[in-house]
Amino acid sequence: MKLSGSCLEGKNGPFILGVIIGVLAAVVQGLTISAGGPEAYGFCALCHTRDLVNGLLNIGLGTNLGLAAVSKAAVLPVMSMVGVLIGGFIAAKLSREYRVKSASIKDIIIYFIGGVLLMQFGLLLGACPYRAAIRFAYGDLVALVGIIGIVIGVWISLYLIQRSSRGGM
Repeated sequence: MKLSGSCLEGKNGPFILGVIIGVLAAVVQGLTISAGGPEAYGFCALCHTRDLVNGLLNIGLGTNLGLAAVSKAAVLPVMSMVGVLIGGFIAAKLSREYRVKSASIKDIIIYFIGGVLLMQFGLLLGACPYRAAIRFAYGDLVALVGIIGIVIGVWISLYLIQRSSRGGM
């Protein structure tokens, strides 16, 4: 099954996907607010990952790591990131875009450090880009500063990646 011709392809694809994610995040937000969730918690790649890891550690090791109220009330931790990974894998397989990428140990270390920094700065902001956009829609101007910081960070990262691919590092 090939996904060509879907509404997510082409120039308007990212916009349509953003609208779909926004609508689904608003629906989930309505459900999590009623369950005691924090504002703009409908979809957050960083916070849901934190709650998933902390919840599994709390269950498995008996620790008492911090969780959002909605995750504390649930039997299982928030599983949205597991769904995103499974959905991304299925979409890549169906569109025949799934490839295993080989990397040197230097690249692996850079990816790992980049991931750790992304999580730390995202948790410092209190949001991933999705949740920052939702928080900004709620009128939170700190989220706008975070979004601007994310954009600047992406530009710097792209510059460094282009520079390293030309052999400049």
